[in-house]
Amino acid sequence: MKSLTDGRSTRWQQHRDDRRQDLLRAVRHVVDEYGDELSMEQISEYSGTTKSVLYRYFTDRAGLQAAMGEWAMDVISKSLDDATAASAQDALTKMIHAFVALAAESPNIYRFCDTAVNRFAPTETGGFFNSIAGLLADRLVLEGAQGQLWAAGAIGFVRAATENWLANPGRPDEFATAISQWLWASLPAKLGVHE
Repeated sequence: MKSLTDGRSTRWQQHRDDRRQDLLRAVRHVVDEYGDELSMEQISEYSGTTKSVLYRYFTDRAGLQAAMGEWAMDVISKSLDDATAASAQDALTKMIHAFVALAAESPNIYRFCDTAVNRFAPTETGGFFNSIAGLLADRLVLEGAQGQLWAAGAIGFVRAATENWLANPGRPDEFATAISQWLWASLPAKLGVHE
């Protein structure tokens, strides 16, 4: 019996995936250069494509922002995977450094991702900040609902502090280290953090 998936459909899917990645890369460059409040028309114009192509791959602006948020989450996750954390505190510090580095290196991209995905609705299963909170809870081995709440609050704290810091940024490493220490000091022992 002949396979339902032939080589052409596999190659076509690979082409679509590659095209989507190319579009995201172009949009990142456009947002980084021109700002986070661009319209879809401006994004398409500056990236050298059409709005219909952007809509075909991302549905709408929120879909494009969500895709950018996934990219940013992947950057943060990879930086954590590449760094071996000696302890839970070290994992927290590395994660915050990765988050701050993204914001410091590309404030417009950071804000573009943040605009569409800045809510912590309990029923929301995805989103940039929910994903980071989940990763934080996982890396610190936080237990139960209280652990999840602490992680969400910690991300809210980091986000608010980062927004304030971006208004007049200093050295990213010093800032990230300071807020990492403050957060670590706020972790109640009852949350079950494992060293």
